[in-house]
Amino acid sequence: MEIVCPAFSPSQDVPNQLVYNLPKRLGSGGMRIDNFPSGLSIFYVDVRPLEPLTFCGEIDDWNFGVGFNIIGHSKSRSSAHTQTVSIDPGVSAHFISPGSTTIEEDIVTKHQLKICVLFDTKTLHGMADEDEEPFLPFLKGLHKQVFLNGQGKILPQMSQALTQLIACPYCGKTRALFLESKAMELLAYRLDQLKMERALPTGLLQIKTIDVERMHYAAELLACTPANPPDINTLAARVGMSRSKFYQCFKAVYGHSPLDHLRSQRLRVAKDLLQQGNHNVTEAAYAVGYNSPGYFTRVFNAEFGIHPSQII
Repeated sequence: MEIVCPAFSPSQDVPNQLVYNLPKRLGSGGMRIDNFPSGLSIFYVDVRPLEPLTFCGEIDDWNFGVGFNIIGHSKSRSSAHTQTVSIDPGVSAHFISPGSTTIEEDIVTKHQLKICVLFDTKTLHGMADEDEEPFLPFLKGLHKQVFLNGQGKILPQMSQALTQLIACPYCGKTRALFLESKAMELLAYRLDQLKMERALPTGLLQIKTIDVERMHYAAELLACTPANPPDINTLAARVGMSRSKFYQCFKAVYGHSPLDHLRSQRLRVAKDLLQQGNHNVTEAAYAVGYNSPGYFTRVFNAEFGIHPSQII
C-alpha cells in the first residue's frame, strides 16, 4: 500500500483555502481545507484511488472535530494513541487530537468522500464556557486523550446539510458565511445526536472497549460482503457473543440495528456504483443483494431522498 503525504498549497481562486490534488498515476480527486477566522476549519476528502493508499500527515493546528464519512471505508491511526479506528460509510463521529500528532489513514475503497469540521482548543473552550453540557463528550475526550470517541449514523438532516455544503453555489464572503453556518449546523446535529445517545437506557451504553472493537469487526464483516452477508447468529458467533448481547452492543455502538446498518451499507455501495457510471439501476441493485429493482428503488429513495436513476 503506497504511502502518500499530501502537500497542500494555497488555492488560486478561494481565499483562506488550501488544496491538494491526487497525482494522476494514483487516481483522481483530492482534498481541500477552508479556514475561517473563528478558528473553525472544514476538511474535505473526495478521492478515487486506483489502488489502496495510506494518507499520512502532521496535525498541529486543530484539537477536536466532528467527521462525516459519506462514501467509502477507511482505517485511521494516530501517533498519540494506540488504537486503530475503523470508519464505515454513513457514519458520523467526533475525534480528539490533544496536541501535535501524525495521522495515518488507509483508503481501501475505490471512492472516499468525507467531510470534517475542525476546531482548535481555544474555540472549543470558548463554546463550552457558554454552555458546557453539550460539549462534555469533547472535554472528556481531551482529558482522556481518546482519538475517536463514539460513532453514529449520518442522520437525514446531516445528509442534507452535507449536500448543501458540498454544492455551495456562492463565492467570496457569501461563500465563507454559508460554509461556516453549515459547519456549525453539522456540529449542532452531532451534539444533539450525542445527547440522544446518552439518553438511551444505561445498560445499553456500559459496554467494554473490547466489545466496541468486536462491533467494529462485525461491521467490517457486513461491509465486506453486502450482497451475501452473514446472518445475525453467524455474526454473534464470530465475535464470541450471544445473539441478544450482540444485538444490544451493536445498537449501543452504532445507534441502529445490524439489519439497518446492512441496509445503509448496501445502499451506499449501490450509490457509489451508480456514481462511477459503470452500472445501471438494476445492475447496482443486484450487485448489493437486492433481487427486486422496484423494492431497491423504494428503499434507495427513502434513504437518500432521490431516485437512483437520478444518480446516473
